[in-house]
Amino acid sequence: MTRILVAAPQDTLDALMKPQERKRLETLGQVAWRPDLTRQTSEEDYGQALAQTQPEILLTGWGSPRLTGPLLAANPQLKAAINLTGELKKLIARECLEQGLIVTNWGDVPAASVAEGALMMTLSSLRKAYHWQREMHERRSWRPEAHDPRWIPQGLFDKTVGLYGFGLIAREYARMLAPFQPRLLVFSGWITPEDQARYGVETVSSLKDLFAQSDIVAVHTGLRPDTRHSVAAEVLAAMKDGSHLINTARGPIVDTEALLAELKRGRLFAALDVYEEEPLPADHPLRGLENCLLFPHQGGPTDDYRFRCGVNAIEQIERYRRGETLRYRILPEQYDRMT
Repeated sequence: MTRILVAAPQDTLDALMKPQERKRLETLGQVAWRPDLTRQTSEEDYGQALAQTQPEILLTGWGSPRLTGPLLAANPQLKAAINLTGELKKLIARECLEQGLIVTNWGDVPAASVAEGALMMTLSSLRKAYHWQREMHERRSWRPEAHDPRWIPQGLFDKTVGLYGFGLIAREYARMLAPFQPRLLVFSGWITPEDQARYGVETVSSLKDLFAQSDIVAVHTGLRPDTRHSVAAEVLAAMKDGSHLINTARGPIVDTEALLAELKRGRLFAALDVYEEEPLPADHPLRGLENCLLFPHQGGPTDDYRFRCGVNAIEQIERYRRGETLRYRILPEQYDRMT
């Protein structure tokens, strides 16, 4: 019988697996439920749990402990790590992939929901939603006759949209933009001519060019040493007056001080779901800027959508048991591009 160790905190399981999926999992093998195994679990204690359960399959998610090369070497029976969520570097060391462990994550399952959030932020920024909500709720006004032209709502139709990164979420976002007939520009080191034709996108040679040519730039790249603070002062300065920056990727990709300077000048608009410091401090200078929409890092799949990720994990285990190729397997070169 296949042994399965579920090494994920209870809140992660509650968020991603319905009771019927947990029952379905228990039909697939001998399951050890260990919600006590969390990110705070020591490597020694994790090793003991692995030694006691001797799993062939490891199921992980947000808040799980990290599997290292030495732990895998001590457990040669462990063949596959199925991750309920997207992040991997906090959960699985690269050396585990090099040692032959099959590793998967949620792949493109949540992409549509995340892209939906990015589209909502894009439209809200263009329509100046924060400003008009303050006018209606706090100032209890209607449409002031002598109103600042900066707050005139704009539409998405026929705009030039720049995509920084072209992974699964960016591709879904591009698909959702199609009815608005935008010009789509992409800056990415991983895009093929086939991708360009399929999604109707053009590539640019530099990040600065992407920002200079776009009315809206949506950040979808992973956080790596080469992307940290890559949206720097000179890149932001290249943006046209009245342009919009949408960031649902990772906060440190954008130089916050440089963005603040542009926002305080009133030259740009932004919609942010991620920050260099999280939670965002109550007194952070981004708060209160009417040209900046803020969201509390909730741009991932919505609660009503997340259970699809649990179903995906179960289906991966079923495929493994049938000897089929697993979907969303992560290879070392893909791992390197991830946040």
